Amino acid sequence: MKCLTIKNPWALLIAIGVKNIENRTWKTKFRGRIYIHAGQSLACKPLDIDELLTPDQFQIVNTYEVYRQVLGFGFKKSCIIGEVDIVDCVLNHPSIWAEQMAYDKCPETGIHILRKGQAYIWNWVLANPVLYDKPIENVKGKLSFWELTL
Repeated sequence: MKCLTIKNPWALLIAIGVKNIENRTWKTKFRGRIYIHAGQSLACKPLDIDELLTPDQFQIVNTYEVYRQVLGFGFKKSCIIGEVDIVDCVLNHPSIWAEQMAYDKCPETGIHILRKGQAYIWNWVLANPVLYDKPIENVKGKLSFWELTL
């Protein structure tokens, strides 16, 4: 099965079902189940997670249940922590987890047109997450999709 390496806290938030979008600079046509690999480096320390979040994201993450899971499970490194389905890949998904691209509105037609010169941000839509009780440890990650060989 394919794997995707994601830095924590994002990997854990995906696996516990809080984060339903993975933002990438590249588009994927792949649809289906993948392993979630928690990368070697962290985006932040567990107690500093709020520094990465927008106010809307903070409201969701700053609940007893989410913090209990995050602090109880911890930010594991270099291991497979769960699975998730990739069900779509779009631009400007309405989820609070989706990074948005700037656009302009055509004065004649009213159609939204992506602003020129910006890098694309693809929003991978995720569903059906599973967090493993016991991670598959000591697994080295890779860029892009990769196959898990045990």
